[in-house]
Amino acid sequence: MKKKQLEQLVLDSKDDKQKLNDLVEAYKPFIASCAQKLSGKYLNYGSDDELSIAMVAFVQAVYGYRTENGEFLSYASVAIRNSIIDYYRKQKNHASKVVYINQNDDESIDTIERQASLTVYDEERTQQEKVLEIKQLKDELTAYDIDFFELESVSPKSFHTKKVCREVISYITNDPELLNETLLHKNLPLIQIEKGLRIKRKRFERHRKYIMTVLIILSGDYPCLKEYVNIK
Repeated sequence: MKKKQLEQLVLDSKDDKQKLNDLVEAYKPFIASCAQKLSGKYLNYGSDDELSIAMVAFVQAVYGYRTENGEFLSYASVAIRNSIIDYYRKQKNHASKVVYINQNDDESIDTIERQASLTVYDEERTQQEKVLEIKQLKDELTAYDIDFFELESVSPKSFHTKKVCREVISYITNDPELLNETLLHKNLPLIQIEKGLRIKRKRFERHRKYIMTVLIILSGDYPCLKEYVNIK
């Protein structure tokens, strides 16, 4: 099937169960191939979890697919790979506690290689997530008139200034209503901070953009970047 025909069929299958079922049935060999590349063994439908997981991922890929995602099969293969990797990651801790008796060398090597692949995958995925979060943050900061690349120059340098900035951030984050107002108005509530913490604004105002950025990270969907934010 030509690429454009397949992509149109995928789009049509979103609202047509019969077309979706036919699509899945036609691409079972493709789904199995994707799963077997990760498992390193031959898999059977109905008996191996990897194939069930791969099929669900394929269907989810159909529902999530947009033409701007590029070639559908590439998009689906990534979805299948991610789902199976997540499955293996959940099993990894349990598997590492199992003692195999009479396990031959080939099986041992296969287990080691799979665990090494999972480690590399985890590192690559974390790096990709960081890059995506940074891009998302850069886009969000523009609404606050903050240039991502100027953050280094407006970040506190001395121990005492860092301490004051942490106090300001904690003061705002510990008051959900104040935090919402701060993000809504895209500016620091200087008077409230001065009164609440009894400190002069000149001690923190020049670091406004840094403080606002930390507040945005802490209140937003930035799990990777939050690891780098320490306000304690």
